This record gives sequence, C-alpha cells and structure tokens, in this order.
Amino acid sequence: MAYFDDIEVFYDLLVGVFDKLMQDPAIRQKALDSNLLVEFVYRNPEGEYWVDCTGNEEVKVYPGGPPQDMTPDAVMTMELDTAHAFWCGQLNLLGALSSGEIEAEGSMPRLLKMLPVIKPAYAVYTDLLQQKGLEDLIIEEEEED
Repeated sequence: MAYFDDIEVFYDLLVGVFDKLMQDPAIRQKALDSNLLVEFVYRNPEGEYWVDCTGNEEVKVYPGGPPQDMTPDAVMTMELDTAHAFWCGQLNLLGALSSGEIEAEGSMPRLLKMLPVIKPAYAVYTDLLQQKGLEDLIIEEEEED
C-alpha cells in the first residue's frame, strides 16, 4: 500500500520543506552555490518535482514541472514511497543509488554535495506531516531486539 494516493499532498509537503529551508540564509546560499537544476521523477503515483538553484537570490521549486522547457543537470527517478522514506530520513541515498532503487542521470557528484544542505529537511518534513495531521505516514527507525 502506497503512502500517498494523491501526488498533490506530497507536492504540498515538499513546497513547505523548501520554503522553510530557504529561510536559513546559509542553507539558501549553499543551494544557490550548487547552481543545479534537478528534476525528480516519481512513480506510483506519477509526478515530477523540480528544484532550481540556478538563480542569484532564490531557490525555486516547480511541483508538477517547470513553467517553461528546461534541461536539468540531474534527474532522479524513483517510487514515491522511496522519496517519502528519504524525506523521513530513513533511506540511505548512496545505497538506494547503488541498488537501483533510485535511478540517477546527470551530475551526481554535484548533487551529492547537496546532502549536507538537505539533512535539516528531514525534521522539517516530519514536522509538516504532524502539522497536517499525517503523522501516521511518518517512517521511524525500526528498533532492533
């Protein structure tokens, strides 16, 4: 059973995550310094989400796709449940890339440099799930016996 039936709910969460992250000047500057345009392609349900760090002053996000034709520096394709696990902080990105759980094209070294910028997003994402009454979707670390 998928975590999301409606991609718009996930888009709304990611818009909130990026809005919150970009309020931190240091995080915003690191994102802009990357000068990356990244396309995330999701399956089950289908969708796409673009993050544009190519501007001078703000990071732009495009849920559902950009308003004009753009060529991404990197494309990451995955099940929406995989993306959700990542944003909950419960997915090892390098492991998912090497196993094929996430398919990647383009400038991966530059994209991987963004991981330290993204780490604060995990708490923001789970906080947003709670605020929106979606706490049952939070994936937590499984305790070992």
